[in-house]
Amino acid sequence: MTGTVMVYGATGFSGGALAGRLAGAGHDLLVAGRHQGRVHGLGRSLGVSHRTFSLGDAGDVQRGLAGVEVLVNAAGPFQATARPLIEGCLRAGTHYLDFSGEWPVFAMAQHLGPAALAAGVMVMPGVGFSIVVSDCLMARAVRQVPEAKLLRVAGSQPALMSRGSVQSVLGLVAGSVLVRRGGVLHQLPVGRRRARFNYGAGLRDSIAASLPEVITGQQTTSVANIEAYLEAPMAFELACRAGAVAADFLGERALRGALAPLGAGWPERPSPAAQQRAFNCVVVEAVDPWRRVTRFGMFTGDGYGVTTTTAHAIVERVLAGHRPPGFQTPAGVYGADFVTDLGCAWPFDAEAGMIPPRPLRAG
Repeated sequence: MTGTVMVYGATGFSGGALAGRLAGAGHDLLVAGRHQGRVHGLGRSLGVSHRTFSLGDAGDVQRGLAGVEVLVNAAGPFQATARPLIEGCLRAGTHYLDFSGEWPVFAMAQHLGPAALAAGVMVMPGVGFSIVVSDCLMARAVRQVPEAKLLRVAGSQPALMSRGSVQSVLGLVAGSVLVRRGGVLHQLPVGRRRARFNYGAGLRDSIAASLPEVITGQQTTSVANIEAYLEAPMAFELACRAGAVAADFLGERALRGALAPLGAGWPERPSPAAQQRAFNCVVVEAVDPWRRVTRFGMFTGDGYGVTTTTAHAIVERVLAGHRPPGFQTPAGVYGADFVTDLGCAWPFDAEAGMIPPRPLRAG
């Protein structure tokens, strides 16, 4: 496998973890970002090359990407960084990956899919925990229930969130929720749709949320009706409803600005001890034309560890030539068993709702 890999945003928590993994594996690595001192220090500590460039000028971006085979964008919020980097990749002939979990990034990337196809460039946002695990689970569900007409995908409450993750979530504050109906995206008021899912410890209240699975699910499975949910204890649901009311009153942009200090004050990274204890669960319900529901479950340990493992594996597959051009999804290209074959996620019997003991090997 040859070719230069760039991690942009490598001085952040997830970007730094991936950069360390790639450097340790002997890849031709460039660490990059906007802050020269931090980027230079990281490059020196890893013994790899470094570049510094901002995203405000298209020429600077194209020069920054010169000679790069694969870019991994780890710089959130991705709504601010994805478009200039994707457009730069299309001009430079560089394959684009990122860690985004923000649905507008996926919608934008899908819109740019024809241009990526013409440029011979693969564009695959979401190569970390979000959305690799859910994408693979949806593909497994449709493999077993090929007649499925509706998919509901639900995630347990996040056990850990870094500063970058919190800033990305705050960027999604809105008064509405996206669902897919007949292949078309529709907006519903926050809190309108509720459901209960068993994340391994009994049924838990969950509410519909605007998650990237409403974009990627149809791309991966061809199912035209998709809903996404998050586990929602009462306090979480009340916070969502309050945010929706505030967004209607202040405007979504003004509310995000008011909440920005919360993200800036969040701890940059979770502790190693917290990562060891972390636990995540994703459930998919496949509903057939006769309204029969079949449930599927997947569990993982620390999502940030999963992100490092899945992103590293995808980088290596891209370098090896497994990179069809255009907008792509992880399971759509690498298969329904991609994440389980890596050993960082394990299926469980979602009908019974019982999660087995966690294997010794963790992602």
